[in-house]
Amino acid sequence: AVRVTLDAKAVDLTPMVERYRSEGDEIRISTAMGRDGIVRRIAVKAREAGSRPDWIVFALTNETDEQIDRVLVAPHFRMTGSGVIWPDLGSSRIAAITASQGIRPERQDNADADMFLITLDPGTTVTFVAELASSNLPQLYLWQAAAHTERMNGLTLYKGIIIGIAGLLALFLTIVFVVKGALIFPAAAALAWAVLAYACIDFGFFQRIFPVTGAAERVYRAGAEAVLAATLLVFLFAYLNLNRWHVRYSHVTGFWLVFLAALVGLAVVDPPM
Repeated sequence: AVRVTLDAKAVDLTPMVERYRSEGDEIRISTAMGRDGIVRRIAVKAREAGSRPDWIVFALTNETDEQIDRVLVAPHFRMTGSGVIWPDLGSSRIAAITASQGIRPERQDNADADMFLITLDPGTTVTFVAELASSNLPQLYLWQAAAHTERMNGLTLYKGIIIGIAGLLALFLTIVFVVKGALIFPAAAALAWAVLAYACIDFGFFQRIFPVTGAAERVYRAGAEAVLAATLLVFLFAYLNLNRWHVRYSHVTGFWLVFLAALVGLAVVDPPM
């Protein structure tokens, strides 16, 4: 069991969880030993009968004489560790969570993560069994509610600044393109708009304006990456004046752009590919 203290703002549970793959729609697990030294067996049913989901199991202990409330957070997407080949493009992580005793964890509203309110009674050790909505779990943290709110407010400010700078830069380069028709300016403007689009998707700004499903978000994220690669190629071609070096550079760039355009179409069919 992971000891939860009153002064700990956040606890990384990612390396602490045990992962299981059940043969059916039910998992039977032994609970962590409490103060009484008794190990119990619990059985948890999946939400859908006949399914074979992945499970995670972890235990928390409250050795204090006060009730502790914490927020369990599993983000839908993290670029760190998302992978290069068939990457993780984000999805819901935890479908449901069950406690061996005490109050059942309640799901909290959050568009960017699966959040559950967890209550630990004084002197208890509680085992939690979570049914995963996807096979990958990039991160699992236990937060103080106030500390998590403060962190999210800081991230929101940071994301707003980045999107604002990217938007102003894209608008400025577009105006310069209208004034001067050199190839470098439309290429730079296209790259700036692609960066802005990717930032809006990655920071969840686009999803707040246009509510989309998790599957559609994966398509938009993969498509934005392909468009970003294409506009970067055009920008480098224009900036380095490769067409003046040799005509073959123009041919190679043209074929590469066709390939990247095909990737945008492939993103609709299979985003991770």
